[in-house]
Amino acid sequence: MSDLLSNVTVVIPTRNRLESLKRTLVSLNNQSVLAKEVIVVDSSDNNIFEEDLNGSYNSSRLFVIHSKPSVCLQRNIGIEKSKSEFILLCDDDMELPENYIESLIKYLNENKDVNIVSGLVVEKRNEEWKYSETRISFFKLLVYHVFGLSIWTELKMKDFSSNKLVQKFVKFYLGKGNRIAKSGWPIMINYDLPIFRTPIYSLMCAVIRSEIIKKSPYDEAFYENGIGDNYDVLMSMNSEVSVLSTLKVKHYKTPINRVKNEEAYYYRVSALHYILLKFKRFGIGNLAFFVWSIFGNSMLFLFNGKFKMLGYNIKLLTRILANKSIYN
Repeated sequence: MSDLLSNVTVVIPTRNRLESLKRTLVSLNNQSVLAKEVIVVDSSDNNIFEEDLNGSYNSSRLFVIHSKPSVCLQRNIGIEKSKSEFILLCDDDMELPENYIESLIKYLNENKDVNIVSGLVVEKRNEEWKYSETRISFFKLLVYHVFGLSIWTELKMKDFSSNKLVQKFVKFYLGKGNRIAKSGWPIMINYDLPIFRTPIYSLMCAVIRSEIIKKSPYDEAFYENGIGDNYDVLMSMNSEVSVLSTLKVKHYKTPINRVKNEEAYYYRVSALHYILLKFKRFGIGNLAFFVWSIFGNSMLFLFNGKFKMLGYNIKLLTRILANKSIYN
């Protein structure tokens, strides 16, 4: 364990994931430059205490606070308690490389115009750690573009047909870069080395300037698992995320407390509806494109026989057309 300290507070919300939390703490304990303090905000059914974490993080600078279940509330508690210049928001199922804190702080110190920086989040798929979804076909890309649906796939010209029209469209799509579609959905297609910027990215292992996040805390109206919360707080901070794409951080996607895909979809769409209504940068045109995107998804669900998802969309459309968010 290093004796060097950084001016960073790590904030970790956790619930019923003691073993996963320990793995995250071990990786924080092994950093080349340690955090000034680590604040764990616990909402487990059986409370976690500092002594439960002995051997995982060997420092008196580890603090455990208890809270009711709400990822947004838990993060806000840790952020408010922080006494550091920087805050590392860290989920309880992450594993950081040893130079993670040192690299991110160095980048922020050298780039005063940047408020948020993260490593490249990778997840295990088919025994390989991947940073984006599998390749997308031209037909699917075209359909998603027409309906303004979200894409989280690295696009490369070489992955598509040499047909001139196909190449022209892909070049046009790539030229728009990482962005927010008119429908409000995030588009993540550019993962350039060594750094890329994007308006929407996961904050599950990001370092943020403390003064920025304290002015724009998490909205505690969101579902307790926090689906859509990072999008919302990024809109509040009005800052892009710089991603150091050579610095990979592992996300284990621990299944405990994880919402099933169908239910997560419902909360994700509901969260975006709430965000579109909340921020002045979005208007009636964005809401119209948003409805169009749900219609497009409904057609895809029907075509693929996903009738439960189709039912969620009907429920969502009823609320959206009535201009009533589940979070109001």
